[in-house]
Amino acid sequence: MTTGILAQFETALGAEYVRTDEQSRAAYGTDALKRGHPADIVVLPGSTADVAAVVRLCAEHRMPMVPRGAGTGYTGGAVPTRGGVVISLERMNRILEIDEANLIAIVEPNVITGDLQDAVEKVGLFYPPDPASLRQSVIGGNVAECAGGPRAFKYGTTKQYVLGLEAVLPTGEIVETGGKVVKNVVGYDLTHLLVGSEGTLAIITKIILRLVPKPPLQATLRATFRSVEAAVSAVGGIIRERVVPAAIELIDGISLEAVARNLKVRSLAPEGTAAILLVEVDGVPASVAEEAIRVERALLAAGATEVLHARDDAERQELWRVRRELSLSLKMVAGLKFNHDVVVPKARIPALFALVQRIASERRLRIPCFGHAGDGNIHVNIMVDPADADEIQRAHEAERLLFEGVVAMEGSISGEHGIGFSKAPFITIELSPEEIALMKRVKAAFDPHGLLNPGKIFP
Repeated sequence: MTTGILAQFETALGAEYVRTDEQSRAAYGTDALKRGHPADIVVLPGSTADVAAVVRLCAEHRMPMVPRGAGTGYTGGAVPTRGGVVISLERMNRILEIDEANLIAIVEPNVITGDLQDAVEKVGLFYPPDPASLRQSVIGGNVAECAGGPRAFKYGTTKQYVLGLEAVLPTGEIVETGGKVVKNVVGYDLTHLLVGSEGTLAIITKIILRLVPKPPLQATLRATFRSVEAAVSAVGGIIRERVVPAAIELIDGISLEAVARNLKVRSLAPEGTAAILLVEVDGVPASVAEEAIRVERALLAAGATEVLHARDDAERQELWRVRRELSLSLKMVAGLKFNHDVVVPKARIPALFALVQRIASERRLRIPCFGHAGDGNIHVNIMVDPADADEIQRAHEAERLLFEGVVAMEGSISGEHGIGFSKAPFITIELSPEEIALMKRVKAAFDPHGLLNPGKIFP
């Protein structure tokens, strides 16, 4: 990074939006994974034109560039692996439009997901995707990773709600894909090629999102179980009742104890509970009442020791608040976490838990699990002492065994978090050489010099 190149960035953006101090370079060099590499320079563009100017400079000088949102990712997808320029989009945080007539919202990439949900719900609309980090994560990052969350079982993931994008290509051109209409089959579907591409094909600068009417009523149930197996079997029972809940969250006993110790509350379950299910149904009052009855019937049939109904919205919000603190609360179990978001077909969830228990026993590890049981997406957290090299080695062995087992069950090694650089060594477990080669050709078409978010996805 020469003085002359630095001056070009400062001319393009203004000196106050170009940072080279050690603290900034280190802070923007990590995300929630807590691994990465310091940036050489951090820039904060305020518009699409700014982003394009920065990208053109990077392309001219052959400098690696990494787009960054809120930095809440768990696979290192938004941090440098070899220095370069971190392009933080934090200034691009406006909700540009909420179109009630056409049921769409247009936003910049760094709008916080929860803020968008609050804004559209004030006018009776609903944006369903709800990652656990919704009060910290941003829409652009959700789009880049195709985030999901508890409501994915009924409503789907982020990709179901992205109608169009504005993006800057790695060569500096600005493109617009899709639009405000739900149906559009003109040419290749570039919009959904970019969704989930982890910032390796383009830098997203504007997003057109589909909204739906807000459900008028939600009912939340909490059921406790003496075993994880009983809780898992209840999920199948709910489906056999022909109910499609807005969310079915399963939390095992280790996770419950960790969150109770961390937050000093036991609102999720009494001490000693082996597992719980949080189930939420939504819709018009008559259907919600009927579905809640069916859900409770399935929970009790599976052996639930207690079924509680949230009495009001405050109690409902408290249950979900504690659930969303689970991932951070696992620090009470051990200092280092290998957090994996594997997914299997719903009917294979019992087999997945059996696999995890077998791996934990054979490798002598603590592996708390929780997640979205409705769509088969379970967060498997391998907890280790960072000072114990032998335990870390056993954890890495467990990772591969987990991924191989999940793929053998016709599942996937990542349902929400993406690959980044942390899962890149395992991608060949799921993808064939031919598939990887095809993806690399797509990458080369967008990014001929390999400058955008290098070191991600591919081993």
